[in-house]
Amino acid sequence: MGIERLSLELPAGSAAEDAQAQAVAQLRAQGVHTWSDLSLQTILITDSPGISRYTFSYWVDDGDRH
Repeated sequence: MGIERLSLELPAGSAAEDAQAQAVAQLRAQGVHTWSDLSLQTILITDSPGISRYTFSYWVDDGDRH
């Protein structure tokens, strides 16, 4: 198993639950189907007004890496 990161740019002020749902959708779109412990790590302001960068970490089996 290894830890991975995923960053998404989403509307500033997005609820953590909504951001996590977007992260799950992105993982599935990338072909990652087995992960655990998806966790929101940081929310950073970007140069784009109204947009923040949400960074998640998660554990993935070595056989399911892309």
